[in-house]
Amino acid sequence: MASLFKNIKQAGFTLIEVLLYISFFVLIVGALLGVAYQTIGATQQINKKILVQQESDFVLRKIDWALSGASAVSTGPKPSDMAVTRFFAPNSIVFSQNGNFIDINSGTGTVDLNSQNVLVSNVVFTETQVSPNPPEIQTNFTLSAASDPSSGQNFELTKFLRQ
Repeated sequence: MASLFKNIKQAGFTLIEVLLYISFFVLIVGALLGVAYQTIGATQQINKKILVQQESDFVLRKIDWALSGASAVSTGPKPSDMAVTRFFAPNSIVFSQNGNFIDINSGTGTVDLNSQNVLVSNVVFTETQVSPNPPEIQTNFTLSAASDPSSGQNFELTKFLRQ
């Protein structure tokens, strides 16, 4: 009988060993949770940057498309307004900033070029003519994610008009 109790006492863990194993487990789980939260945060930041880049690419391509077939361009009365007259097109294409959106109107109604997931600011269309070069149109604007307005990025497009 004494040998039975002796085997039972040797088969278990002491309280200190149990506490030590629990503390190691808590440290490992805490480290894994910290890594998981950092990964989630970094993924959200990358998704914001991708969203802003995709939206800016679309807006820049649309402006580039309008200017590619332009016979005349006029900027103003506000710096954020530009009207493009295209060869063989019945209506002018008008770009303007309307709040947090860049709008386009080709005669059939106004459409927002960017989604409400991004905020547009500081839209400026500038026309310059330096002889003997053709007229040059510069487009500048700032886009930021709607969920993080402080994450603004500046974008620019320079286009020379064919004569």
